[in-house]
Amino acid sequence: MAKQSRRQFLKTSLARAAGITTAASLGLHLGLGKRVLAQSSSRFSDNKALVCVFLFGGCDSYNLLVPTQAGDYQTYKGVRQNLAYSPDQVRGISPNSTSPYSVGMPTAASALAQLFDEKKLSLVANIGPMTQPVTKAMIKNQPSLLPPQLFSHNDQQGLWQSGLGYTGSSTGWGGRMADLIADTSDPLSMNLSINGNNLMQAGTIIQPFSVDASGPEQMAALDPTKDWNARRIDVFSRLLEDVQHPFERAYASKLQSAAQNNERLIQALSSVAPTEVSYNEDNNLAQQLKMVARLIASQQALGQPRQIYFVGMGGWDTHDNQSSVHPQLLQYLGHALQSFQQDIDARGLAQGVTTFTMSEFGRTLTSNGDGTDHGWGGHQMVMGDAVKGGEIFGRLPSLALNSNDDMGDGRMVPELSVEQMGADLARWFGLSEPEINTIFMNLNRFDANALSMFKTYV
Repeated sequence: MAKQSRRQFLKTSLARAAGITTAASLGLHLGLGKRVLAQSSSRFSDNKALVCVFLFGGCDSYNLLVPTQAGDYQTYKGVRQNLAYSPDQVRGISPNSTSPYSVGMPTAASALAQLFDEKKLSLVANIGPMTQPVTKAMIKNQPSLLPPQLFSHNDQQGLWQSGLGYTGSSTGWGGRMADLIADTSDPLSMNLSINGNNLMQAGTIIQPFSVDASGPEQMAALDPTKDWNARRIDVFSRLLEDVQHPFERAYASKLQSAAQNNERLIQALSSVAPTEVSYNEDNNLAQQLKMVARLIASQQALGQPRQIYFVGMGGWDTHDNQSSVHPQLLQYLGHALQSFQQDIDARGLAQGVTTFTMSEFGRTLTSNGDGTDHGWGGHQMVMGDAVKGGEIFGRLPSLALNSNDDMGDGRMVPELSVEQMGADLARWFGLSEPEINTIFMNLNRFDANALSMFKTYV
């Protein structure tokens, strides 16, 4: 074997270490500047966590809320055709406030309906990315009011996660929130992802730290809990400390920080009691949320009064086989959210945890023969004890084709914006109104108080 120089050995070691940690953990932007001063999270005397559940693919939420009265149901069935649930497949729900028509949820979503009945969960009706309030007539006269690249998965995921109304952003609204309130002396990010790198948690200062659903991962062959690794760890540490080039030093610092943060999380989790709630082992979203519940239970030990989590579930791009696939997706989602909420309740943390869904777009009301195509507005969910449960916030749109809500082929024009929902979540999280307006640059074009989803904002 050819003899390696110190620089070659370090380069190889860094590459191998990078391969067993995530890009988010290492913060591969390699920023060399010092963090700017931000208001410390020490301003908070309580613990709160936001949990974003991203439904990748575009959830057909118009088959989540199904009209139950005869006339409204016939309108729904006539538009949805072979995708319509039969009346005996729908369980009625009773929102606290009045809606244009009565609705229920499919029996496949019985866990979600139960959470709704228990006042743990509410719906946000017909929401989507916009830069200003729009109507069907406005869009016809000025098509530029449509979101850029409306039917593109990646672009619409970016619009939901950035909250800025334009594509190509390098920061998300969860990341910008963290930029304003995170303790900049804490090397562990308050934004923790169980679903890899994402735009929503990326800030200018704060980057998300990734954790696997099974827990923080020790770097291979560098696990300090194994005695036989001591010499290897010592050598590796000295090599990292001996680098000279600025980029090598920055990269070495990221490796050291990732290892230290993993060890810190492992130690904090070691004090968390096992859950007594049953999570489906074959449900990947449930396993992600199970880890989130454990991490939130360690929030005090970590010394982080505010945390934002990101989990995800794919499969919602139901162009085909929707009649068989969509009920399964609703069932998996419902069971995962129900188990998580039960776990949070059992741990006595329910008042400080709010879970919400996002998905790049709703889908067409019309059937393409075997499924639905990309739409615009859709319904989202918000869950937690602090939430006004059992509500449908906003207005349910007409399900008749060519109505004022339909911009074509059953694609709904949103009535609420991503910014309005994000602003209300941020308000509950403890951010001030000037901070909220800094995060959501288009918020002043909307009614910032149109959504009041929480019982209290203290």
